[in-house]
Amino acid sequence: MSAPSTEFPGNIFYALLFFSFVSFFLYSVAVRFQWFLRAQWVNRFSNPLKRTIGLIPWLLGNARVARPYYWYSGLLHTLIWWGFLVLQIRTLNFLLNGVDHDASLEKLLGPAFDFGLRPTMDAFNLLVIVGVAMAAFQRLVWRPQRLTLNYDAWVILGLIFWLMVTDVFMNSVGIALFGGEHVELSFLAYGLAELWDKIGFTGQGLELFHVAWWYSHLLDFLVFLCYLPYSKHSHVLSIVPNVYCVSQEPTGVLQPIKDFEKAESFGVGKLEQFTWKQLLDSYTCTECGRCTAACPASITGKTLSPKQVIVDIRHLMEEQVPAVAPWTRRPDKPSDLIETVGFEPIWDCVTCSACVQECPVFIEHVPTIMDMRRHMVMEQTRMPETAQATLMQLEQRGHPWRGAQLTRTSWIEEMAAEGIEVPMFDGSQEYLFWVGCSGALQERNVKVTLASPRSMF
Repeated sequence: MSAPSTEFPGNIFYALLFFSFVSFFLYSVAVRFQWFLRAQWVNRFSNPLKRTIGLIPWLLGNARVARPYYWYSGLLHTLIWWGFLVLQIRTLNFLLNGVDHDASLEKLLGPAFDFGLRPTMDAFNLLVIVGVAMAAFQRLVWRPQRLTLNYDAWVILGLIFWLMVTDVFMNSVGIALFGGEHVELSFLAYGLAELWDKIGFTGQGLELFHVAWWYSHLLDFLVFLCYLPYSKHSHVLSIVPNVYCVSQEPTGVLQPIKDFEKAESFGVGKLEQFTWKQLLDSYTCTECGRCTAACPASITGKTLSPKQVIVDIRHLMEEQVPAVAPWTRRPDKPSDLIETVGFEPIWDCVTCSACVQECPVFIEHVPTIMDMRRHMVMEQTRMPETAQATLMQLEQRGHPWRGAQLTRTSWIEEMAAEGIEVPMFDGSQEYLFWVGCSGALQERNVKVTLASPRSMF
């Protein structure tokens, strides 16, 4: 099917539109990519085979998104996500056809395109529209508290919906104008083409109709592309590297401070002190709120929202990105990271990693929060009164319990009085009974400590 961009002046108009929008997209990505060059290095490229295999269930299989508890969100996202993947073939064919019909997949693949791709593409057009409708219902009617309900999602849903509609209408008018072999396999477009014929819509009016739908589809695609870096849906661009570069260490491992004796700063008090993966997390957040819904601190009414912590970091990054337009103001002095995220949210975290486990795009919230907490303790000496009292007790007494009457060996002496000798660990034993401060110094807990050796010896 001939495109209106293959002849003058359509070819000039197509080239100007395509290269201007793509240039703006590349600029938008480039100014944000500078953050990753300024950030701290961390190696997340070890075990490439394991990481690549992991993309199959987590990315292609959509496994973390489509969990049973979130079946509705999982279903609608799967419809849109798989439609996005499959319809890239249609987009490639559309762009190539815009240059020259002979260069299009439709021409190059011939019957394979007709029998394999025509019905598949129309089917996924329909499935994506269903997914968008489900997402609209969720945001307009259901409105789960965990979701961020803002205009951004509506813009993206509108662009996706219109992309599907323009695709079907554009193909339908193309079929009505140019016909072709096996066009009936594009069942949605062919059905509309039959409608145009029945109502007598032909001639120059139909040709202008084709031009309008063709350029409407092109503009929608280009606007969608350029909007992504400014949207929470930038995860479309960052999801692959974020899943590939997920930490392979056990959850909750606190990274040691390199060159502790020579370190000039501790923790993270500025955006540049994060690793590039931590900054990538912020551009990957979908604001679905599953992390906050699973957070015990948030559930109990505390101010911590793991989602908001990640979103705040992204907002700070965006605050320092060069202005796109002269009327877009940027602050003269960057906002403070710790003050933006907040004292209480940083200290509310109990490091359980429920947020990390629930995140469908593998964001690592806890290490990010702990790095900021480390900065507050070691650089600013800012912490809750209870934490400060505990650290003071540890420094003065070697344990956190103020006013304890017992010593660490009191329970051993009591066992000896009963004729039970408790051997001290010297490295030769297979097991170690770790008592800890509470088990040795708190009278209520010492009862548990005493009961354990009695059953062992």
